[in-house]
Amino acid sequence: MNENIDELIQEIAAKDAKVLCREVLSITDTMDVLRSKWTVEILTAILCGSTRFKDMLSVVHGISEKVLTERLRQMCDDRLLEKKECYGYPPRVEYLLTEHGKRLFAVVYQMTEWGMEHRRLMLS
Repeated sequence: MNENIDELIQEIAAKDAKVLCREVLSITDTMDVLRSKWTVEILTAILCGSTRFKDMLSVVHGISEKVLTERLRQMCDDRLLEKKECYGYPPRVEYLLTEHGKRLFAVVYQMTEWGMEHRRLMLS
């Protein structure tokens, strides 16, 4: 794994400074999405099978109905989630991860792994 990281660092170092600066700005875009309160918790809840509003409300502890509504709307606008209306009686709405949302969750998971490794390192 360290060889892959060293190769990645060499590849990045070889890039033109302007290109690299533009690419670094995309990190800010990613962090802006992740910094939005409740995003990671909602992504996790949906990934674990809580796709309906009331289910998410009971799984994501501490979030109000108003805030959950706002966050779901924003996450749909950001194309992380897709709102699916299920017709029947009673009608219901489900929220599903889009491919874009799944890719973000993969990034979050990698950050989780790094964070656990970092914590072990700091505690040893």
